[in-house]
Amino acid sequence: MMKVEIRNPALIYPRAIKDEKTRLVLDWLLEFRFSSIEVLAKRIGSTAMNSNRYFNGLINDGVIQAFKNVHTKNERYVMLTANGVSYLEVLGRDISKAITRTAQLGRYSKIMHDIAVQQAVLKRLDIIDEVIWDKNISSETERPDALLKHKQKGYWFAIEYERWRKDKKRIFLSYFLHSQAIIKRQYQGVYYVFDKQIDMNHYQGLFESKQWPRYNRKKSGHMELLKDVFNPDDTPNLRKCFQFAHEPVESL
Repeated sequence: MMKVEIRNPALIYPRAIKDEKTRLVLDWLLEFRFSSIEVLAKRIGSTAMNSNRYFNGLINDGVIQAFKNVHTKNERYVMLTANGVSYLEVLGRDISKAITRTAQLGRYSKIMHDIAVQQAVLKRLDIIDEVIWDKNISSETERPDALLKHKQKGYWFAIEYERWRKDKKRIFLSYFLHSQAIIKRQYQGVYYVFDKQIDMNHYQGLFESKQWPRYNRKKSGHMELLKDVFNPDDTPNLRKCFQFAHEPVESL
């Protein structure tokens, strides 16, 4: 879990400003395992171009390291180093799930999806004060892409980023699992965020169905149609707990 720290506008000394930015960057990398310079620059309220010297300094200081990924045309991403983890340990962070081996992310196939999730979280930073990324969520069933805690209202809500359209079986299963989590008060709502408007329209059309067919995913990955159906309107206000947003990757 990462607490969302807000930058302090009262800081005037260069060392204090750098320490604050470094803390924000390393906390982000601890939670999400990796990121891009563009995402991290936005996290500290800057741009990749204006902060290039700063990030090169972090690499030279040995607290972050660059790596390339075979699925993304060898674009450069960054992650923690052992020194960066030690830096966070001194700050009292839980470093038990820290990742420092570039080989673990060099062939990671979901890298563009996870960058998009990070962008979706960034867009909501002003309304949240805590975030838990997918791999850090404890759940016996499916995990959302991220859980965010509303700063003023205190409730948790989920983020699901859909870069590609899933088939109907997986969509209905996703709706059902989120409904169960909401009914059990594990969190109070879910945002489905889409790269393409046409995909959002498709999901919304299925969501508005009076009844949702039930599916079960077997260990083999095969989707089994169950005999019963789910009636979302039997649970008051359940439909209001689902939100749909069109946020294209290229405009994030």
